[in-house]
Amino acid sequence: MDISKLDLNLLIVLKTLIHEKHISNTGLTLNMSQPSVSRALGKLRVLFDDPLLVRIAGQYELTEKAKSLEVELTHVLAMVEGMLNKQTFTPLTSRATLKLFGLPPQMSVFIEPLIGEIRRQAPHLTLDIDSTPKPQFNGLINGDVHFVVSGHSPQNADDKIHRLPLFQRNFVLLMAQTHKLATKEVTIEKLKDCHFGQISTQGESVLPIAGRLENLGISNISTPIKLKHFYNIGGLVEKADIIFYLPEHLAEDIAKTHNVAIRKVPASLESDYSQVYLYWHQRFHEDPLCLWFRKLVKSRFQYCNTQYAYGA
Repeated sequence: MDISKLDLNLLIVLKTLIHEKHISNTGLTLNMSQPSVSRALGKLRVLFDDPLLVRIAGQYELTEKAKSLEVELTHVLAMVEGMLNKQTFTPLTSRATLKLFGLPPQMSVFIEPLIGEIRRQAPHLTLDIDSTPKPQFNGLINGDVHFVVSGHSPQNADDKIHRLPLFQRNFVLLMAQTHKLATKEVTIEKLKDCHFGQISTQGESVLPIAGRLENLGISNISTPIKLKHFYNIGGLVEKADIIFYLPEHLAEDIAKTHNVAIRKVPASLESDYSQVYLYWHQRFHEDPLCLWFRKLVKSRFQYCNTQYAYGA
């Protein structure tokens, strides 16, 4: 392929096509007409000598070549973006986009102390915040996001992942005010006959505290409701005999608008994920935009200027 014929905008279209697997949706995402996307796809097919996107059984599927290009394409575009930021980034005038991922309970605590100062220092900066329930570190590894806010750790961590401690969180039990334990001290023995709600944001098949409950003699845990998100928990809890195990700040927010009770978790059930971190990949470690953001985060969360490599 003659690289002199390559238009960078075509790579942006290709990245979006690979993500959306749909011509019309790609057009909506990029604010392009469907014919324009189709013409771009035609050029890409010639450049890569491959169909890239094919219609099978009424829907589009990626070819093997398109699948193989996905990670490399993300890296290339991230590198180009980094090059541009290094040349042009100035907070007051920058129109860059900073991409963050974090589930709602962590992201709300993280972003609220920052947003006012971000708007003051960088009024034209766009914050692209993704809180869609899914595996939390995929976007960090493949370069789709600059930062991840999480209380978990990457399963395949290496020296290319860095982290900064942000805040600690406590977990509590949320239940209806009419629940039999709503006004009592909660013990392991009293939880034996209780029903739990599960929030499966990463495809988990069991309750996060299931292992600890089983170690304490509670097997066959009843989970009559399973959610893939954090929405409407309060409405469900206040009308049923279900207990949710949640971060305390989330439970307190729910309690402001619903008839629920918050009970302390027995010490033997306390979470292993109390510390929440800001994670980033080595590819953005020296990026000026990301350096500015990390400095701002440190100033707001009052941590020292030490860089934390994963596992340190």
